[in-house]
Formats: sequence, C-alpha cells, structure tokens
Amino acid sequence: MLAAVLAACVFSCQKPVNPDLPTIEWPSNTSFAQLELAPGVDGAITISAPGKLDILTITMGLGDYAILANPYIGVSSNKGSGKNSPVLDVIDDPTVASFLQNLGMSAGPGLRGKTVANLNLVDILEKLFQGQPVQNNTSFTMKIDLKDQAGNSKTATARFHFTSAPSFTWDGNAAFNTVDLNAAKMPCKLRITAPGKIEALTVTLENGADNRVVSNVKNRTANGGTVMDLVNDEEVAKYLSQFFPTGTAVTGKTELLMDFGFMYDWAPDMGTSTNVFTIKAVDRNGKDTTAQVKFKK
Repeated sequence: MLAAVLAACVFSCQKPVNPDLPTIEWPSNTSFAQLELAPGVDGAITISAPGKLDILTITMGLGDYAILANPYIGVSSNKGSGKNSPVLDVIDDPTVASFLQNLGMSAGPGLRGKTVANLNLVDILEKLFQGQPVQNNTSFTMKIDLKDQAGNSKTATARFHFTSAPSFTWDGNAAFNTVDLNAAKMPCKLRITAPGKIEALTVTLENGADNRVVSNVKNRTANGGTVMDLVNDEEVAKYLSQFFPTGTAVTGKTELLMDFGFMYDWAPDMGTSTNVFTIKAVDRNGKDTTAQVKFKK
C-alpha cells in the first residue's frame, strides 16, 4: 500500500510537458550521451517548434580544428579561431544554408516560421573532417540553440568522441615494399596499433601466389581456404600461433605483433612468384584498416 502511495505521489509531482514549447530530440540517443564517431552512428536530430522557428544555430566545439568550419560560414563574426568556436547560423547565413542543403538538410530563410526541422550532426562533422587527419582520443561538442517566434528557447548539446582506426607499421620497411626472399633476410615483423581494441583480424592470401604457398595456407585453415581468421580458426591457431597472435591474444588488444618470417622457411620450395597477403584489422568501434605485405621469389 505504501508503495502504491509513493508511486502516486511521484506521478502527481511530475510536471506536465508544455506542448507549446520547443524541443530538441535525438531518437537514437535520447539522453544525449557522448557517442563514439564510428561507422553507422546515428546523428539525426529533430527540432520541434510549435511556436514557429525564428532562430536556429549550432555552436561547434572543435578545439584545434575550429577553422575547418570556416569555409562553410559566411558571417565573419561566426567563424572559428583559436579562441572562438565556429557558429553555424542555420537560417540567416546563406553560406551555412548552402552547406547544409548540399548535405540534404533543410536550411535558410525558408525554415523561419516552420514548426519542424531535421539535422544530422554526424553528417555535418564528417563533411567538415573529410580528408583531415584527426588525433586519437579527441572530443567534440555541438550546441544547438533555437528560439521560436513567441520568444521561447531551447538548448541541447551533443557530444562526440573520436578514436583512431587500427594502423600498421613495419620497422625497417616503412613503405611496405615487396620483400625479396632471394636476398639477405630482413625483419618481417609488423605492428598493429588499435586504440579502439581489436575485435577481428584476418590474413588473406591473394590470387596469383605460388602453388606451394597456397597449399601451405589452405592446410592451416579449418575450411581449407586462403583466409586465415586469427580469432576464430583453431587450425590457424594450431599451426601459426608461433608467428601470429591468435584467439584471446587478439581480441581486446590495443597492440599486436605479426611475424611473416616464415616466408623465408617456405621459400626453398617455391617457384618464381610474388605472394601477397592482405591483413585486415577491425576494432570494437567497427573501424577497419587493411595493409598488404608482398614477398617475391
């Protein structure tokens, strides 16, 4: 009975939502929690203004990357700098409006007086950072401010985090040049760095390899194929774990070493050929990177 009374009290004490006030909703992230900028992340927000839109801006906390927004901003005072965050005036800045319209969003003076607007924050960020290297472990904010024609206002802040995709380095062969197995031995150890923690790792022998190499790979995979799954294939773990990390030694790791030195052991039985392996690493954010290592006899 006490529980029922308390529940009734909680319900009765909740303030009713005024349907006439503006709202900013993020259906896939209702709490506006920080999101990782990863493949498939949903940045679509819906702006509702029953009192009709009058002002709509996005203030972008881009840190060291503030100037990246400047080409898409026409109002000088809204451009970003080392001290000032760039501001996208969605309704009254024609340059911003054109930028957003090219991304498939409604913008410009035609939005004034409307009751609904839709924006995709991730699409905006991806366009700004297109072709731009971003430092690992970087955070961004996007503060949405709106005011309706009745003077009512609403603010919400979206927060994003960026983790770098996996990367490959090869000490002594930074350019990943083809290794000549007839020449003096060189280190064939590759390092994988994955701040987002590795989830999947495969090594694929590409077409055109020496028949002996193809046979050696197929005999070391469970399905007799040329794709070596270093996480899930027990045959790969059985025969190649001395060269490659496998199973639990792969998943969740941020750094791994892979040694292709076995190619020197296989070389005496090989004919003249170029053998190409494609390595693919996928992290827990769904970000993937590939690299190729080549060996010729």
